[in-house]
Amino acid sequence: MRKIFTLLFLLFYSFVSVSGHDEDIKLQSKKLSEVKKSIKEKEQKKNKFIHQEGIFRNQLKSINDSIEKTEKKLAKLSVDIKTAQHNLENFSKAYNAASSRSAVWNKAILDDIRLFNKMTFSFSYEQNPVEYKIRRKSLEYKKENFEKEKKSAVISVINMEKSEKSKKDLLNMHRKESKLAERHKEQRKEKNKGLKIASNGKLAAEQEIRALNESARALQNLIDKINEASKKKRISAVRSPVVHAKRKKSLPWPVNGKVVVDFGKNKHPYLDTRVISNGIKIDAADFSQVKSVESGIVVFAGQFGSYGKIIIIDHSDSNFGVYGLLDKIFVKVEQKVSRGAVIAELGNGENSVLYFEIRHNSVPDDPMLWLQAK
Repeated sequence: MRKIFTLLFLLFYSFVSVSGHDEDIKLQSKKLSEVKKSIKEKEQKKNKFIHQEGIFRNQLKSINDSIEKTEKKLAKLSVDIKTAQHNLENFSKAYNAASSRSAVWNKAILDDIRLFNKMTFSFSYEQNPVEYKIRRKSLEYKKENFEKEKKSAVISVINMEKSEKSKKDLLNMHRKESKLAERHKEQRKEKNKGLKIASNGKLAAEQEIRALNESARALQNLIDKINEASKKKRISAVRSPVVHAKRKKSLPWPVNGKVVVDFGKNKHPYLDTRVISNGIKIDAADFSQVKSVESGIVVFAGQFGSYGKIIIIDHSDSNFGVYGLLDKIFVKVEQKVSRGAVIAELGNGENSVLYFEIRHNSVPDDPMLWLQAK
């Protein structure tokens, strides 16, 4: 672990004077402040998404409560409709029964009237007044029952009309509540979509915050390393005199592809904010071979935070190349590499992107100023 720290330290802080250490501390402290500022901005963004999540969840709870109430109403209305239909059938049966009985009584009355009239015209009632009286009372009794059944039939008709109207009203209410339930379900669908967007935004912000926190910790560790190194005896190294200015616009591309992330500030693909990139990202073909842009010595090869697998090459003259997001590494620490040598391989799909960075005197520089123009 100490060796890795030393190698990373060489990447960012080799070949500077003791006074240069103070400048580096200021530079990295400034970067640390920028990272912390970005973390604060991302926290605000995350809190905004959390607030939106809360709003959507409350709205969904209200909608779900409304749907539950509506479904209960619909269930009760269905029962009431069945009851109204049952009552309608019963009143219809009662009407038919009363009408039948009324017809029977009506026939009996007509028979008695004919017999009573016959007795009256023949004056037989004078010969048998008791029988005449009995038949008269029988006729009155039958008339009473006829009127009773007739009234019962009329009441049944009234009840049938009421039941029919009640059923019709209940069916209309059921249709309205069904439409309301459908609207609520559409609203729920939209709110769930909004909740998903807010949740994804929150997760993206949290990932950004984690990555920035990692960067902040790495910067702080490097600053601490500078302070520690400034107290110790400096180890100087002899470098071949190469004028770095001559290298500008002369280096070959590490991989063929399209630049998808520029050096400096870039708009985040998911969040409404900008992030700073110390290098460029090149989208290449699947399993593309990564080549060294210049001869040099490998000072680091392995896993490094959110950059994944990386290779750091000392290209001399205080120039370092950083090759990140690799799938396979073909070199090892302290290995000498020549210009154009294959040092690594990219993955496929989303993993076929190379992160490339150039640092001069420990300061990141725009790789597009160094690479050959296409």
